[in-house]
Amino acid sequence: MAETQSQPNYEPVYRRNFFFFLADNILFTLAMSILGPTTVIPDFIRRLTSSEILIGFSSSLFEVGWTMPQLFIARFIGKYERKKWWFVGPNIPVRFVMLGFAVLTYILGKDRPGAILAAFLICYGIAAVGDGLVGVPWMVLAGTSLDNRWRARMLGLTSASTGLIMLGVAPLIGMALSSKGPAFPNNYALIFGAAGILFVISILPIIFIKELPGGKVTEKVPSMAEFLPSLGRVLRTDVPFRSMLIARMLISLFTMASPFYIGFATIRLGLSSTVAVPTLLVMQTIGSVSGALIYTWLGARSNLLYLRLALGVSALVPVSALLSTVVGPLPLYIGFLLAGLTVSNLWVGYLNWVITYATPDQRPIYSGLFNTVSAVASLISPFIAGSIAQGIGYEALFAVALVMVLCALYVTLRHIREPRLEKVLAVSE
Repeated sequence: MAETQSQPNYEPVYRRNFFFFLADNILFTLAMSILGPTTVIPDFIRRLTSSEILIGFSSSLFEVGWTMPQLFIARFIGKYERKKWWFVGPNIPVRFVMLGFAVLTYILGKDRPGAILAAFLICYGIAAVGDGLVGVPWMVLAGTSLDNRWRARMLGLTSASTGLIMLGVAPLIGMALSSKGPAFPNNYALIFGAAGILFVISILPIIFIKELPGGKVTEKVPSMAEFLPSLGRVLRTDVPFRSMLIARMLISLFTMASPFYIGFATIRLGLSSTVAVPTLLVMQTIGSVSGALIYTWLGARSNLLYLRLALGVSALVPVSALLSTVVGPLPLYIGFLLAGLTVSNLWVGYLNWVITYATPDQRPIYSGLFNTVSAVASLISPFIAGSIAQGIGYEALFAVALVMVLCALYVTLRHIREPRLEKVLAVSE
């Protein structure tokens, strides 16, 4: 009740923070979209190696590196009243890494594909882990320094704005990868360099975020003997949170097929990279813009309803790929449109659910636990997906992905309710 009463006093701060959060998020998300974890990166890695496992791992590397360290960060930041510089500090060096990789790719040249692959894995991994270090502080800041309305708008407008910009950027990516652009690997160095510059610029807005008071400060950092059992108690006793965590892991096993749609298009359907990459990226971007606008409106009203609808539509993505083996690439284009509409915004829904569900005191632990445990599925999924794609075929992988998303939909429908409803029920009990 106290938080609700003080909310009008914080409204000018929420409004001010909204623009700085939005600017940072747009720049960062635009850079990630240019890297294209499901389009540009798998196509780039496929030119360096024929290993389907490495191709899948490269595409999911950022998610693994981003989620892994968050639980350990959550253990430490509880003793600090202010979390902002836990977010700002690591960002300053880390967001230069991909720009450095672009320069390194240009220097190594086309005759050293193994060195380029190793450099990519190292640099992309460092960028991912560095972003993971700031993940929990970001969620705490977003939970305390924006209210639910402004946060949902910020997340939705980020996706919508990024998508609109990417509609203009995608043809430029196609030109860079075409015969009119630089030769390999300089064409990809140009793309990574553009993303790297955006990463660097994104450092500026976050400096101006005004942090509002959050949860209680812990007196000391808990020992591992105290910390680990407390995590076990959360998983045992908090059924809605545990269910959301299971759904999130199932979605990781669903999205493990994402890097292989582009390989399916170029190898099985016979499309060239210069056609497949920009076209599928445009379709995904159009869907992402539409999905973001839907989330901006619906997410502020019922985040859970959006998640359920998005999971239901996501099931059509592997179905469209399977249909394209019979009728040609058109269903695959529609599938990427649907993927942009739903999958691109699913993580936003999960993120907002956890931030809203956890109390200010719980947010560091809940967000860290949610992301780190999810990393287990993200870590093993590329090995599962690569083995299936290489040993059995793309169609079998898409069928497994379909089963995973349907299971996630069942868990979300059966075991998860709106966070506010959960809090009311907890009080009444």
